[in-house]
Amino acid sequence: MRQEMMIRVAMRAGAVVVAAALCASGLVAAPDPDPEELLRVARAASTSNDAEVQGRLRAGEAVTPFSLRVGSGKLRFTFANPDRVLEVRLGDESSGVYDARGREVQKGMMESVAEGSGVTVEDLSLGFLYWPDARLLGRETVKTRPSWNIELRPGKRGSEFAIVRVWLDEESGALLRIEGFDWQGHLSRRFEVVSGQRIDGKWMLKQMRIEKFEPGNSARAVSRSYLEILGKESS
Repeated sequence: MRQEMMIRVAMRAGAVVVAAALCASGLVAAPDPDPEELLRVARAASTSNDAEVQGRLRAGEAVTPFSLRVGSGKLRFTFANPDRVLEVRLGDESSGVYDARGREVQKGMMESVAEGSGVTVEDLSLGFLYWPDARLLGRETVKTRPSWNIELRPGKRGSEFAIVRVWLDEESGALLRIEGFDWQGHLSRRFEVVSGQRIDGKWMLKQMRIEKFEPGNSARAVSRSYLEILGKESS
């Protein structure tokens, strides 16, 4: 009887040791993060670094300069050729885009912010980061960076996209890649960070590539443009 009890104790102890070893080795996976919390971090990361920088949208030979002011939950774009101001305000529950007079932009969300840029007013709003029913697709690597892949769908049909998939940097929450799918389920556009840079000791986007695809053919990009941050705004 005593020997049987000792065997049972030893088996239990062995099970504890095995479980501890599995956890330490990563064979027992940690629970997946909440996608809503990941999106909250991504929204905060978009305006976390106060900065005033110069940039441009480049599509072939067409170049549209802009200045960008980041901070206090806002992204303020001032475009040239033609002159236009768009201020993106990221709140806790939703985002909005406002013009130079502080009026909310409600019409023309699908319009390009600059000819041939491949970037619409809706894109700048980052409104998809607020869409309901976010679904975590998994953990992937984007340009050597561990990231979380999340799928989002709009609550109603008011967007250019029926599905948006985002890849968020695991460490910082920064957007690394965005893919938008049309209402037929085809990949329509892709935004991808090509490179980053340090400005005043803080990491910022250096270049993002924007691709628009032939309807129903994600292997063929019909246009390609770039959003580039050139450096600090001169005083």
